[in-house]
Amino acid sequence: MTINAPAPAPVEPAKPNKGSALDSKPANLVARIGEAVVFVAQSVYLVPVALMKYRGETSRVLKQLAWGRGSVVVDGGVVVMMVILGAASGAAVAIEAYAGLNLIGFGPLTGVIGGLANIREMIPISAGIGFAAQAGCRMTAQIGSMRIAEEIDAVEALGIRSIPYVVSTRLIAGIVVVIPAYMLTLLLSFLTCKLIVVVFHGQALGTYNHYFEQFLSPGDIALSTLKAVVFCAAVTIIHCYYGYFAKGGPEGVGLASGRAVRASLVTVLTLDFILTIIFWGITPEIVFKG
Repeated sequence: MTINAPAPAPVEPAKPNKGSALDSKPANLVARIGEAVVFVAQSVYLVPVALMKYRGETSRVLKQLAWGRGSVVVDGGVVVMMVILGAASGAAVAIEAYAGLNLIGFGPLTGVIGGLANIREMIPISAGIGFAAQAGCRMTAQIGSMRIAEEIDAVEALGIRSIPYVVSTRLIAGIVVVIPAYMLTLLLSFLTCKLIVVVFHGQALGTYNHYFEQFLSPGDIALSTLKAVVFCAAVTIIHCYYGYFAKGGPEGVGLASGRAVRASLVTVLTLDFILTIIFWGITPEIVFKG
């Protein structure tokens, strides 16, 4: 006679302690903020390392950011994108400014708007948003693909520091590319604005130049360029951060790209508000000289 022993009771897996401090949302938020702060600090602090040790990678990223893959329609790079945005922004400012001022008989004063609005607000914001859309998404996708394919881990296994090699090189390249491209963008916006007012609306060239030159300041151009540099540096770090910490396969890379774009657009507009107040104050003075 065989006696069957009773089957052992199933062992339930250990359940995580939901009350743990590490699992709470506030602690997770603090950890994410600390992670982001350390990432930004390392990315900026290790820029000299990237300049000294990874010049080849910096040069490669610089060319890719500036000109893309050579196709103007599909991927023309930052330079082509900013040139198009500059011409479009200048035309939009001229059309709207002239239409509004001409209602009260001040159409010839459109040169004032061309010398102020383009430099202080329109072109810097267009450059920051365009840089995020054109170069930022590419950075997130590239770095995110490297992360999920374990290429970043392989780079570190070879003794190469991943943050200066992957992030700081792109930060340098973005700043170097955006300065000359932004100056060209400003020039095209000025020419387009003048073309619309003088040729299409029939205003006198001398009158436009008179008011435009009164409000065109070298100091404003320098501050406007600094705005664009700050925007592009912030966009670069944001997109590199989301790509560097991407997870979840290709779907995770796509989600990271979308989150990076949203974060960068909000950051650009927030920084624009802050920098405008710092540079020109809440109530900037505009003096007519005659």
